[in-house]
Amino acid sequence: MYRKAYGTSEKGAAGAKQSQTSEQPIATMATEKVEAVVCNVNDLKSGEMKEVDVGGVGTALLVREGDIFYAIGPKCSHYGAPLSKGVLCNGRVRCPWHGACFNVKNGDIEEFPGLDSVPSYKVEVTEGKVKVRADKLSLTNVKRQRAMCKASPGNKSVLIIGGGPASVMCAETLRQEGFQGEITIVTREKYLPYDRIKLSKAMDIKPDAIALRTADYYKNHDISVKLGTEVTHVSTSEKLVKCADGSSAKYDKLVIATGGQPRVLPTPGVDLENVYSLRTPDDANSIAAAAKGKHVVIIGSSFIGMEVAAYLADKAASLSVVDIVKVPFQLTLGDKVGSVLQKAWKLRPICQERQQVFKLYVGVKFLWNMYLATGLVVFSLRCMKRMV
Repeated sequence: MYRKAYGTSEKGAAGAKQSQTSEQPIATMATEKVEAVVCNVNDLKSGEMKEVDVGGVGTALLVREGDIFYAIGPKCSHYGAPLSKGVLCNGRVRCPWHGACFNVKNGDIEEFPGLDSVPSYKVEVTEGKVKVRADKLSLTNVKRQRAMCKASPGNKSVLIIGGGPASVMCAETLRQEGFQGEITIVTREKYLPYDRIKLSKAMDIKPDAIALRTADYYKNHDISVKLGTEVTHVSTSEKLVKCADGSSAKYDKLVIATGGQPRVLPTPGVDLENVYSLRTPDDANSIAAAAKGKHVVIIGSSFIGMEVAAYLADKAASLSVVDIVKVPFQLTLGDKVGSVLQKAWKLRPICQERQQVFKLYVGVKFLWNMYLATGLVVFSLRCMKRMV
């Protein structure tokens, strides 16, 4: 038994019918229904959306596209951001925080970050009134997982290299679309795929707390995850991969989703013990522990660098951010936005330097003979493609 999502026009004609699935058991789905008039037809123009109350039980995001109304869950399945403050375009709404994208017709997630879809609800228009109908359970659930098939012997295999969210989404999508072959994720990471976005915001966080899925989840959906396994060679002619531990694996289809790795400056001293880059939970934990009471220099002033600075601001003895640009985020957000953010940062105990790093030792030396004493250096430059 599946719930259906309906978009209903101002004239009362049903719009395109979009099927939804849920991993909730059928008995749970047959809960008490809620039905409520949420607004008048003329309260929303085409291309507008707003969060509406549904019978005092929960809320929904009501969207109007042309003459058709849709209703989906009001919060992003990633971090719970209000989708009503996002951007609506071409039948999709983007989260205002990190840009996760949801289809307004059925609530399906169409772009990371976030793995789960959001619920959708039946909408009816009668005598100029817009009515939303839903079950109580779905009104209180932020996330909705699409149903996935199980593996079946004798089918082809897919091997995915890389242990990030792209690999997880690839594996899940294959199962959601009916692929019954063997799926294996191979990664050199020590931990199950995790939400890397959180590492610069909560640097003392433990890997289990940011895991995208549990070990049982992968097991229940017949997805094999091999941790601590680095692929060193791919033979496309043999359809074979070889790993650093001497093992090998055959495949029918291969997906390479190895992500990126932090850039470091080609300067003397980058291999010193007090110099760090941020990519893994171990990196984040090491930086958080080493920075306490130290004079910290962060090289790079974009998102990662400034988020690390925000986290360490009340933990380090002093904190300096170094970059060759004039204002933070200049390359990504431009001068105007960067200038506004720079003024905001001046309210915090963070020193900003516009310099080019020349050498690293027990301190940082700049090209123009400036020296900044430090106990810790953190690289937060743009990443580069990670090769197999």
